[in-house]
Order: sequence, then C-alpha cells, then structure tokens
Amino acid sequence: MYSTHDSTPLYNSWGSVPSTQISESELANALVENRFELSFQPKVSLLTGDVIGAEALVRLRRENGTLVLPDEFLPLAESSGVLGQLALKMLDKAVLAIGRIKQRHTGISISMNVTPNDLEAHVVSWCIEKYLAHESIEPEDLQIEITESVAMSSVAEVQQDIKNLNQLGISVLMDDFGTGYSSIDRLSQLNFAALKLDKGVVQRMGTSTRNLDVVKSSISMARDLRMTSVAEGVEDEGAYNFLMAYGCEEVQGFWVSRPLEIEQFEAFLDDHPDFSGSQIGRVHQALYNIIHYRKSLIDAAFCCTLNADTVLQTVFDSEVALPADQSRFGLWYYGIGKRIEHTTGYTELEAPFLSFHECGQRFMRQLGSTRNSNAMLNTLIVEGDRYMDKIVVLLHQIERELLLGGHG
Repeated sequence: MYSTHDSTPLYNSWGSVPSTQISESELANALVENRFELSFQPKVSLLTGDVIGAEALVRLRRENGTLVLPDEFLPLAESSGVLGQLALKMLDKAVLAIGRIKQRHTGISISMNVTPNDLEAHVVSWCIEKYLAHESIEPEDLQIEITESVAMSSVAEVQQDIKNLNQLGISVLMDDFGTGYSSIDRLSQLNFAALKLDKGVVQRMGTSTRNLDVVKSSISMARDLRMTSVAEGVEDEGAYNFLMAYGCEEVQGFWVSRPLEIEQFEAFLDDHPDFSGSQIGRVHQALYNIIHYRKSLIDAAFCCTLNADTVLQTVFDSEVALPADQSRFGLWYYGIGKRIEHTTGYTELEAPFLSFHECGQRFMRQLGSTRNSNAMLNTLIVEGDRYMDKIVVLLHQIERELLLGGHG
C-alpha cells in the first residue's frame, strides 16, 4: 500500500501554522495579489486501485509564506461578498492545472466545490461552457461538487444549473452526504452523478455497527439511484479495505494522500502508487441487482392482482424496459466487470443474464395484456428463476475466486 498517512495536522505537512485572524483587507489583497492556491487530494478507484483524479482545495498563502486553510477564511469571504469572485478564480486555476496534468497523465479528473450564488446565477455553467468551446478542457476532465446543505436548502435555485452542467457532459457530485440535510425526495430531484460520503460519517463507522450501517445504506442508496459512491476521510487501511469489500467505488483521505501542491501531485502520479483494488463488492451488488430485478416483477404483479386500476405507475420498474446492457447488471457486466473476465464463470454469465432480462420483459408485457392469466405468469416466473439460479451460482463462484485467489 502506497500511503502518506500519519496523524500530523494538515497545515504542518505544508510547513504552515494556524493563522490568527484573517481581515477583510488581507482577504482583498490576497485576491488582487493572486495569493490563493489550489492543492489536490488524490482519489482512488476501489475497483481497480488506479488513481483516477483529485479534489481541488483552496488555500490562502499569507505574505509570510504560511498557508491558511479554508475554514479560516471562507466564512469571511462569503460574508464580505467575495466568495463568488474567489470561486471563479479557482475555477480558472483548476482548468490550467488540468491542462498541465494532461500533458503527462490521462484519465485524471479534477473536482472542485462551487458556491450556491454562482449556481443560482448560472455563472458556473456559463464559464465551463466557455472552457469547453475553447477546448481548454474535455467534459470528463472536470467535476463540480455541491455540498449537501447547499443542494438541499436551495433545490429550485440550483436545479437549472445542474441540468445545464449535465447537458455539457459535466458530472455534478453531492459533497458531504450524510450530514443530515438530505431527504430522499429532494435528493431524487437533482441529477447527481455521485454521492460523496462525509468524512465524519466514514470515520465513525469503526465506532459502532449502527454507524457502519449508515455507510452501508448510503452506498446501497447511491447504487439504487445509479450514482457513484465516494468515501471521504479514509484515514486507515481498515476503512479502505471495508469500503472496497462492500462495493464503494472511490475514496480519498489521508490513507491515500494528503492534499498536495500541483508539483507534488504530478510527482505522486509519476510514482504510479500501488493501491489495492477489487470488484468483490461489485459482484455482490450485481447479485443484488438480479434479486432486485426479480422483486420488481413480483411487486408489479402483486399490485395488479389486488386492483390493476390503482397501481402506481412507478411500481413498473423502468429497469425492465431498458436494453439489457443498460440495466444495472448490464452496465457492470459490459463495463468495469470486463476487467475480471479471466475469472471462472464470468463469460458464462452472459447467456443466462440476457435470457433472464428478456424473460422479465415478456413477464411485464404479459402482465399488461388483456389475455393475462396467472398460469402464464407463473410459467414465466419459473422460467426466469431457472436463469436466475444459474446467475447466482456463477456470481458466487466469481466471489469465491476473488476472495481466495486475490484477483481484482
């Protein structure tokens, strides 16, 4: 494991000391003199072990050379009305950093937080559209993060800008998820590509099974909503290994690396750090996807048998209507899952999966037919269960091989 983990406070690793107090005049001078900088905290894919990106974090460099962390100046920047100006300056710096990193490394995506005011005024999407038009960046180079509290407190205001960013191909991430602001209803109104589990939630998962269950349920919810799960604040190997085992997809934290200056981040990438990665958690999720698919058929049929006129339309899972390769299982199997095609049973999964998915589609067509009968539905359930049984056996086989053989 390549790690820079230790227990030293972050500012010490930068040769900095805690600041006393930042004044408005010092803040204004720092903006004029371009003394705000970005550091980059690497993110690792738990599925592959690859470094796939970094979060860009703002720092203020005082005239004496010490660095000030954002908690010490962002509240003042917001209250004095310069936070938006600062965010746009940092967006410019992030785009420059992306261009520099891409000269030697591919597949690295930089994410950064933006302010609610910039979202509401659509400034962020406008600026990014300009960068894309000038080919300064590609859509996959940049991700935008919005804190949970901001997103949930102003859904209507930020919704349009998130939509604009999505249309540009930019992924939008919910930051600090789990701090208590979200409701499932409001979360479903915003098209996030990923949920970033708050570092406090992640760090508490070792203190009780209840806290661990919060992390598990968050990962499961992200999967159900077709969002990537990202864990922040991973500070030890035990947390890293559990998140990998449970199917969390990305992590960042001191166990991976502290935030690094651009030169340090490039050196970090040059070193090709060797992190652990495994799809054992995704194989378990694939099993869940198959079970969930079958359950959606049973739910729809049960509600229809009670009273077809009162069935909620959302009971008819849109997953069933999708082509097989666009279903949750299919996205894994034809996507990242191909990295483990060397495992015993992987290639044998395709035929029963395609038959199982097609059987579900016939089941739903039969359910909506005027010639529907319980006998015909039962025949389709039995047929689907035969395919499902084959899939379950193969997934268990792959899971055992990943567990005992140490394959990715």
